[in-house]
Amino acid sequence: MSDRKKCIRCERTIDAYASICPYCNWNQSMAAPVREAVPVEVAEYKPPEERNAKKKLIYAGIGVLVLILAFFGGMIINRDGTPKNVPQTIDETSENTPVSAPKRADTQLVPTNEPGGIEQPITSAPVSGPVPGTPANEWDRSDATAVSSAEYAQLAQRAAAEKKKAQPLVDPRSLTGAAYAQQPQRRPIANRVAVAAARTRPVPEYQGLPSMRAQGSAVLDLTVGPNGRVTGINVRRAPFGGTGALIGAVQHWRFRPATVNGQPVAAPYSVQIQFKGHE
Repeated sequence: MSDRKKCIRCERTIDAYASICPYCNWNQSMAAPVREAVPVEVAEYKPPEERNAKKKLIYAGIGVLVLILAFFGGMIINRDGTPKNVPQTIDETSENTPVSAPKRADTQLVPTNEPGGIEQPITSAPVSGPVPGTPANEWDRSDATAVSSAEYAQLAQRAAAEKKKAQPLVDPRSLTGAAYAQQPQRRPIANRVAVAAARTRPVPEYQGLPSMRAQGSAVLDLTVGPNGRVTGINVRRAPFGGTGALIGAVQHWRFRPATVNGQPVAAPYSVQIQFKGHE
């Protein structure tokens, strides 16, 4: 079992006395087959400069595409929502400009006294009084549509007399003047001169402060009564320390009270006090 050899074809280890390879069934007495050389594909060599140029072109194209997308995105986000048909703004100066009054019609109408043409037949006439010479009721009328010629002549005379008694009608074409009556001008109301009341403010006469160690400033809103005494204190800003002593001292201040037309009245008074820490 120690005698071993390689197959002529597949070069596997077989028994030294075997005439046929158990792996590839090749007769060991025959010559080894001629092996064809397998061509090896060789990659085309490209210099590094060409590769870098392509990469730069690709990056540049990507950058241009990003800029275009950003531009259109900004247009969509920042587009103006103003409608196309924007109403015109009214200029304030045009509103304040006085508008001239429109011209009024002032056409003179000339009356005409032309004949009326064919006289229209009468259909009624006033009734004659029960006694000749007495006036009849002006609302009673006689029918003139179915009467004889003699009666019609009498009715025509009554109608003519009625027309003469009637007041003459005014031809509207004879009216002249403005188309409508002008409004009467309003009389200016006399300016009432308001007499201003004479007022005076409170004048401090005594403003004593206690000996206190405080810092900062204090702002007080006081109410000075008609007797010149402080009747109300509002601490708008308090100092650092000694606020109670300050209020007690302010209550003893004296003022010359405010007046209205010579009469003392209550009035407000504001004061600001500055502390330096050693007072």
